[in-house]
Parts: sequence; C-alpha cells; structure tokens
Amino acid sequence: MKAPRVLLVSVGRQTEMYNSVSPPLGVLYLAAQARRSLGAEVRVVDQRGNDFPATEVVRQILEFMPDVVGMRCLTTDAAHLMELAEGVRASLPKALLVAGGPHASSHADALIRQTPLDAVVRGEGEISFEMILRARLEGGGFAHIPGLLWRDGGEIIQNEGFSPIVEDLDTLPMPAYDLLDPRLYWRSKNMSVLLRRKYLSLFTSRGCPYRCNYCHSIFGKRFRVHSPERIVEEILLLNKNHGVLDFDILDDCFNFDKSRVLKFSELVQKTGLRTKFVFPNALRTDILNQEVVDALADAGTYMSAFALESGSPRVQKMVGKHLNIDKYLAGVEMAAKRGIFCSGFSMLGFPGESVEEIRLTIDVACRSMLHVMSFFVVIPFPGTALYREVQETDPAKLDSVNYEGGDYMFSLGSNLSQISDEELLALVREANRRFYLSPKRLVRLLRDHPNPWQLFHYAPKMLQLFNKRQMR
Repeated sequence: MKAPRVLLVSVGRQTEMYNSVSPPLGVLYLAAQARRSLGAEVRVVDQRGNDFPATEVVRQILEFMPDVVGMRCLTTDAAHLMELAEGVRASLPKALLVAGGPHASSHADALIRQTPLDAVVRGEGEISFEMILRARLEGGGFAHIPGLLWRDGGEIIQNEGFSPIVEDLDTLPMPAYDLLDPRLYWRSKNMSVLLRRKYLSLFTSRGCPYRCNYCHSIFGKRFRVHSPERIVEEILLLNKNHGVLDFDILDDCFNFDKSRVLKFSELVQKTGLRTKFVFPNALRTDILNQEVVDALADAGTYMSAFALESGSPRVQKMVGKHLNIDKYLAGVEMAAKRGIFCSGFSMLGFPGESVEEIRLTIDVACRSMLHVMSFFVVIPFPGTALYREVQETDPAKLDSVNYEGGDYMFSLGSNLSQISDEELLALVREANRRFYLSPKRLVRLLRDHPNPWQLFHYAPKMLQLFNKRQMR
C-alpha cells in the first residue's frame, strides 16, 4: 500500500489584540500518528504562527502536492478556514479535504455545507483521521467511521456514533515537533502572555470531569492521562532535541489526580534538570492543597492561571462549575506565597446575571492574591451547553454574537445578562480599574512578574481597558 502524502494546516491569522501563538499540538499529534500507523509523508504548515496569507499556504500545499489536506482552527479563525478550503479545492481538485479541531467540532454541519470540504471530524482526531487515510488509500468510503460528517457525491452524510477516543494516551507517539521550527514560537507572545521565551508546549491529559456549561467537550468528560513517566520522557526528548527547559502545560485540569501530580514532581526533580513550568489554561484551584502546591513549585512551576469565572454562588451553580470561592482564594494565596505568579480568568455577563452578581466577581478578584486578572465578556460558543440553553430560552441573544473578533476584553461580542450593553462595558472598565489600580497589587506585580520589563509592553493596552468604550 502506497504511503499517503498528508499536509496539515493550523489555520488562522494574527490580529492586533489576538496575536499570541503556540505550537499547534493537535496537528503535531495527528502528524505523528499518521507517520507511525501508515508511514505517511507529512508536512505541517502553521498559518497562524507564521501569519501567512491564504495564498502563501496554498502555494506551499501545491509545492508538496498532498493526497490529503487536513485543517484545524478555532472559531475565531473560521473565515480563514473557509477561504483556505476554497483556495485548496481550486488548486487541487482531487485532493481529500478534511477539517477538525474546535471549530469543526462545534460547527460541523454548517462548515461542510458552506465549503468544499470532503469530511469533518468532530471531537478527538487521531483514530478518525487514521481511518480516513486508510479508507482513502483503499479506495473505499467513510460509512464505517463513527461520528464522521462527510460528502458522498452530492449527498452529505452524518455517520452514527461519536469519534473514537484514545483510551491510553501513552500509546500515542510523541508530537511531531521535528516538522516545525520551534524558534518561531520563541520570538512570539504565547498563551502565558510572556514574550521572547525559549519554551515548548505539552498536553499531559485529556478530558475534564467537571460540567461547566460554557466549555467545549472535544476530549469528553472522562479524565485520561499520560503517565508521569511518559511526561518526563517527553520533557527529556524535547530538552535533548531542542535544548528546552521551559514548558507550557496546556491541560484543562492537570491537577485533578493528586497522586499523579506528586509522582510527576518527584520524577522531574530526579532528572536533575532545572525545569520550569507554566499552566496557561489554569489549575482547578479549589482542589489545591499545600502538598500539591509545594510539589508543583519544587518541580519548577513559576506561573499559572487560576480560573474564577464568577464570584456569585448562584452563577457558579447555574454554569455547573461549582467552584468553592473560599477555597479558590486559599489556593491562589498558597501559590502566590510559593513564588508562583498568579493570573486569573473571569467571565462577566452570564444569562440573567445582575449588576450585583457581576460586582461579586469583581470583589472576589480584588480580594485575591492574583497578580493579574482577565475580565472577559461571556461568549456562548456553539457546541456548548450554554449555547443550547440560550438557544432555547432567549434565541434573540444569539443574533448579534460576534465569534470572529477574538477581542473578548476590548469589545462586546455578546451580552447574555439582564443589564444593558453600556452597563456591562462600564462594569468591565470598573473591574480593571479596581483590580489594577490597587497600589499593593502594582507593587506585587512589579516585584513578582517573571520578566517585569515586559509590563511596559502591555501598558498601552491596560489603559485601553480602563477607558475604552467600544461596543459591538
């Protein structure tokens, strides 16, 4: 059987407000799996990382002449995927075009109807993509691939079931970092919002057992992990091949299993490497204890996000996060006292949320030992329980949602609350002023930031947060 030629694209462009880039791990896992299982010849193009126009991506695809082109993107970059699909189809009419990733998972039906794509994978991609490649090589159809949405001539078919998941993550090959130049990401702002940093990214688990209604479910709700031994093996490999000691761990809930965290810390320290870790997607804060915080700090953790979302107990219950606010504050304090730079996430404007409830969130943030906090406006993304709830109870709220702005702190992409747009934006400005104009916080921010000189880079944007009145 002839090995397929596969080109995978991480789709997107950079914008003034949304210009952070990170290695596209989802694409790199797919590439590694295709090479190992089918001996595929694979090339990866990171459109977003390089900020390539669609014409340049199409040029590189034509240069490689693949049998299969796979594309993935976030919803904020959906327009670029549609443009790219049109360009590739016009240039390579016989190539198989497949989309996957977050946007494809939540907008699969609209995506395949609005573009010349041949198939859309919802959810986890390694097994489904391998099945697609095998079927392509053997000249068969895709009716046997669970959960796949695909085109059979002029007919669009939705297969029954769900995309298969990898039960044991340790059976996956290492992400194909050799297909990218890591130096690209060292020159750019990344998910941790640090500049010019020699790092690489890791996924050590998939799935989150919590039921937050605003969150995606690409990896499902069952917590699956790489073993501590496998994580350390990957760290050693990346250190050997690329000289990296600094890592972003992108898990949704890295610290769900306390024993795994403790074993991970122990093995990392045994390597003798001076490792450093950042958790830009946050740790589940109300399950932290001193032993876990100490283990993470001893392994080299120097920065982490801590997701609050709401300071209102009613809203916490309504959205399904069920965060214990007192334990959240205690967890942040423990981390800060161990020298971990603490950033926070919050969301303002949940359905039915009042001014008083939004101010509860602001109050909790201001009482915390967080160094920085992002006050986002709630966006109901398709494919989430929140979207379905709004669709059922107040569908008019969805008519003006802007998914592609990517600027959820600087403009109003939606307003699901019971207050006006003007009031909601005024509260966003109030939140930033109260949080950042605290003299004690400013002193801690300057004292504890991993690279204090970088704060000057963000000063103009912070002034915008205090004053900007942009609406939709």
